[in-house]
Amino acid sequence: MKKANCLIMALVMLITSMSFAEGAAWQSGDYTGEAAGFGGNVSVALTIEDGKITNVTATGADESSPALGNDLTPLAEQIIEAQSTEIDGVAGATITSGAVRDAVAAALAQAGGEATEQTQIADGVYTATRESFQLEHVTVNVTIADGKIADVEIAEITDHPTTITDTPCAQIPAAIVEHQSYNVDGVTGATFTSNSIKNAVRDCLDQAGGSEAFSAPVVKPEIVKGEDVETDILVVGGGAAGMSAAMEASYGDELGTPSGLRVTLIEKAGFLGGNTSVSGGGFLKLEDETGAYDEEWIQQAMATDQAIIQKDMQDPFNSDLHHGEMSVMHRTNELLTFEGIPSTPVDHVSYFVAPEGEEDKKWAGSYLAKYVNKFIGDRDIDLRLNTAMTDILTDESGAVIGVTVQDKTSTYNIYAGKVILACGGFPYNSELIEQYAPDYQKAIRFAEATNTGDGFKLAVDLGAGAVGTEMFVEIGVDAMTGIRPDWCWNYLWYGAKYMLVNTAGERFCNEFQTGYEIATEITHKTEDALSWAIVDQANADLNNVGSDFDFENGYLFRADSLEELAAMIDIPADKLVETATAYNAAANGEAEDSFGGTADTMDSIDDGPYYALKMRPCMITSLIGVTVDGNCHVLREDGTQIPNLFAAGDMILGNMFHIYNSGHGVGNALYSGNMSAQTAKAEM
Repeated sequence: MKKANCLIMALVMLITSMSFAEGAAWQSGDYTGEAAGFGGNVSVALTIEDGKITNVTATGADESSPALGNDLTPLAEQIIEAQSTEIDGVAGATITSGAVRDAVAAALAQAGGEATEQTQIADGVYTATRESFQLEHVTVNVTIADGKIADVEIAEITDHPTTITDTPCAQIPAAIVEHQSYNVDGVTGATFTSNSIKNAVRDCLDQAGGSEAFSAPVVKPEIVKGEDVETDILVVGGGAAGMSAAMEASYGDELGTPSGLRVTLIEKAGFLGGNTSVSGGGFLKLEDETGAYDEEWIQQAMATDQAIIQKDMQDPFNSDLHHGEMSVMHRTNELLTFEGIPSTPVDHVSYFVAPEGEEDKKWAGSYLAKYVNKFIGDRDIDLRLNTAMTDILTDESGAVIGVTVQDKTSTYNIYAGKVILACGGFPYNSELIEQYAPDYQKAIRFAEATNTGDGFKLAVDLGAGAVGTEMFVEIGVDAMTGIRPDWCWNYLWYGAKYMLVNTAGERFCNEFQTGYEIATEITHKTEDALSWAIVDQANADLNNVGSDFDFENGYLFRADSLEELAAMIDIPADKLVETATAYNAAANGEAEDSFGGTADTMDSIDDGPYYALKMRPCMITSLIGVTVDGNCHVLREDGTQIPNLFAAGDMILGNMFHIYNSGHGVGNALYSGNMSAQTAKAEM
């Protein structure tokens, strides 16, 4: 099969200067093709009969474009109607449309047929801009010389964080020039930026005369058996938990003194950071004014924290793990300070801050990766990027002895004395969501795309216990803008006052909750994971947002009457008016609210203009994980340890939370990563 695929790709490369015309003499048969899409790969299967495309099936389980989601039927229908890859696509699904075109082109290459000469490519410098992550953009300049791509320059990129965007900006232009194709591999974990660059280049090539000549998918090397390696402590996953574990594992009892152990860190993406790179970068940080950090302080810190997270705690709550994390909090923060990784406190949460001379952005979690990249460069840590774990190895007694991995060219074993799984959750694994939290299939994915539950699944296959029933969701609007669109910041946190309705125009919960709780309510209590916050022009939170609203993207609507507003957002006008009337009665203290709201927590909707703000749940990670003890050993269902196996970070959030609480994602990752490494070192 691999050899056949190579031959197919070679055929595509041979005809890069040609394009498939309508009525080309394709050979009858069934063919398949694949290309990178919005959230993952898009696959097509097509049938040729008597030289005609008679059937096209396009699938992309991880596609979540604003216009199509993962329903690619409209694009498949366009291909059949056009009998060609030259289709208009669907507005709002540009990346997905391009992926379907490219996948179909790869399939048609297998079918052969007569090709027509492509329009002559004109030399020159061409510029194009494509929208990218969170409505930012990428602008490229493409130089064509002698009919070839001579240079691709990133003229401007407003995408952030740079820990994610730097890698595709460096690698993809070079790959396009090398392979003379915009259809090169994206950077694993940086799908949005990668595809924006590639599609902007495609636009430039179309300006030059036609992108078909440069659309051939790059032939991937055949995966071969590589040389096995050995290490003492293997950390799987390069998010906050994995970075924390690797740093701690490299030191002895004294910071700055090497542990003397061989430490290996593998990461499936092409860069470090994981979900932390697209986080606010806040982490729980409690201080002991006496400097003792003894057992008395640990118990006090646990009580302080549990008072904060009380309503969000998992039942049963893993007190042993909580104790373990509190016991290493001081050491972890000392390590961060020792390595010059700055943060600034806001109450009980500290936030990472940008390096000197760099502007602070909202994804402050990315700064941790910036500093750790330098740390690893200065330490004897074997960092292996683009390396995915595919299996966990055990001996005859059931003790873990290492893992099997695959990089871009080979598969091999890494034998290790201790293995720390810091692989993240599984927001990008539909099968696991269907099995453990089926309601969340409706939610939008907004996370590092490498979070596919590899570690969780392999650990459970070994017999690890699973804990938790929910996913971590936050308010957002779609997969491109994601969480926290700037104009609705005030509506995401505890204290905002608005009326929340479903697509039937009915309320379904008490609105006076955190954004995490509201997102969970939307997930479980609406059929389509879609709701609207309704306010009038006098709403204090609306005024706090400011007047620079964006009404072009379908996230925010304004109308002079509720009836007009209902028509804009496609809900029954009579029901919206009826719901608002009942809401106002409770907000004005004239009636009891059936959802538990009070006059202090509600704001009546009186005079227009009226506003509707879209609110959808965005999945960040799993609140379902493997069971661990207080030292992060992975436990079997019967409570016994799986020898030599640890877990940290998002993989163990389910031990403590059923709804996320701010500061405890990155915080849990840092402290559990440190705890697992300390325990692994002691056992070595």
